Amino acid sequence: VLEIGHHAAGYCGKLFAHAGYEVVRVEPSERAPAWASQQALELFLHAGKRRLRGVDSATLSALADAAAVVIVEAAGADALADAGFEDWRTPVRVTITPYGATGPRRNDPATPHTLLAEGGYTYLMGDADRAPLSLPGHYLEFQSGTLAFVAANAARLSGSAAHIDIGMLEVVMMMSQFTTMQWHCKGTVRRRAGNEFWTVCPSNLFPLRDGWLYVNIVPAFWDAFTLFLDKPELLLDERFQNNDRRMANRDDLNAIAAAVIASMDRAEANRRAEEARIPAGVVHSLGEV
Repeated sequence: VLEIGHHAAGYCGKLFAHAGYEVVRVEPSERAPAWASQQALELFLHAGKRRLRGVDSATLSALADAAAVVIVEAAGADALADAGFEDWRTPVRVTITPYGATGPRRNDPATPHTLLAEGGYTYLMGDADRAPLSLPGHYLEFQSGTLAFVAANAARLSGSAAHIDIGMLEVVMMMSQFTTMQWHCKGTVRRRAGNEFWTVCPSNLFPLRDGWLYVNIVPAFWDAFTLFLDKPELLLDERFQNNDRRMANRDDLNAIAAAVIASMDRAEANRRAEEARIPAGVVHSLGEV
């Protein structure tokens, strides 16, 4: 497998390496110095690969023609053409670009953050009354690399020659399963919900005396959660009789939970969560992790 590109191609190549393929990664001759977090990412993505730098076009073509699969991540269709992609004779060729290798936007500039915004994902990130946020890490790139790996393997297993064209904006749209289904089936537009996982309640981050506690109370844990709060009377409260009612009255329920949890410190919250056997966790600092 020949791999050229950044995080999306790198993740696709990582999956091929884990599947037992020999992966050759071609990189620019000059590389910026890396700090610790980048070094960790390099190890995560590229361990076990053969890495070449400063390869000329003739050598690159030879490597591509000898490969079973070639993965190229580029800024657009022109960048693919500049690399000589159309001339390579590799049976399974994968391209990963912002908007796909064809169409009117094939050379439009983009970053993972602008693609997440354009695809609607950013609209869902952050508190409802504040500015939207982007997703952390390299979620879009890794998802794009995963789809590229699946499609390339399908072509390999079928014995077909193929150009697999991954457009990262389409990957964003594929990831919007909750949003799409809510609009299609209910006619509602999902909104930002801050720290809450919107479909269960309470599912939120609450302040403690000396830190933060996250709780995620799916319906099966509701009874135990009332014991964690030492408020068994909530079981009789009409506002909270089932998950739908708890969602409808989430502000009231969050306020009740917040008032109790704010009186605890981290040690007490951990102890009470273990005794009640509820899904809750104290947020740790990096040093504690």
